[in-house]
Amino acid sequence: MGFENRDYYRDPDWTPPSASSSRGQNPICRWIIGICVVVFIGQQIQSLEVARWLALNSTELAHGQIWRLITYAFCHGTPPQPGQPESSSLMHIVFNMFGVWWFGRPVEDRLGSREFLGFYLAAALFSGLAHVGLEAVFLKRASITVGASGAVMAIMAIYAMWYPRQQVLLMALIPIEIRWLIALLVAFDTLPIWSALAGHQVHDGIAHGAHLGGLLFGFLYQIFELRLTRGFGFGGVGSWFKNRQRRQNVRLYTPGPENLDEDELKEKMDAALQKISEQGEASLTPQERKILSEASRRLRDRTRS
Repeated sequence: MGFENRDYYRDPDWTPPSASSSRGQNPICRWIIGICVVVFIGQQIQSLEVARWLALNSTELAHGQIWRLITYAFCHGTPPQPGQPESSSLMHIVFNMFGVWWFGRPVEDRLGSREFLGFYLAAALFSGLAHVGLEAVFLKRASITVGASGAVMAIMAIYAMWYPRQQVLLMALIPIEIRWLIALLVAFDTLPIWSALAGHQVHDGIAHGAHLGGLLFGFLYQIFELRLTRGFGFGGVGSWFKNRQRRQNVRLYTPGPENLDEDELKEKMDAALQKISEQGEASLTPQERKILSEASRRLRDRTRS
């Protein structure tokens, strides 16, 4: 196992695996997508009122149907209304499953499948509670919610904290660093909530509270290094705090550019220059800038001597 896979090492400049390939088999990502697709197909059969039993219905939740805090994240269609068939959205499930596949695989690779499953389910639970709480306490209304968007937002949040400079395509056209995309999503989901709190009617059909809840959970998970299946499944809270303290006491030594020999420095300098040629100077990490600065310093020293 390489250092980049260990809990105490999180190098923000490390390049994530290619989106077109993955080191592991990613069984949890595949299972999540498979279950969502099966449920979606079930929703297309009008005799099966799937969403009626799976959706996050705050009224039914108050009557003890707590499974809805998880099952809603595997459903992408609203329950049938009187006299109308159950409705579902193809684009809703396509975008969510794309998010699970694109961002979820690198996250599952680094967390491990068991921990990723715990993370995903906890993110869905946290997002659902955030949505229900916002609707009931602040907006004073009941709601019916479906979709994996909140859990996907949690995946994107932790991905952005690991690889903040990784570029993605906004609307499949505009290249943007993932950290700025997250900032846009926060603004997109916060503004309608403020508008609703101010008394304006907001009926865009988007669970903004679930989105923000997912993003918040992802940030908290990484900031506090929550490892759900290890800490709480094997040893309890005391074990989690003990392991966290041990990780904080570990420091990984990374030699600076000034400690590299000529061949190593030249190799890293060539890689940085190639990156500038392909992606522009703004794509350089602080470490790569230090490498170019050190190479320039050595060149000046040789010239003067």
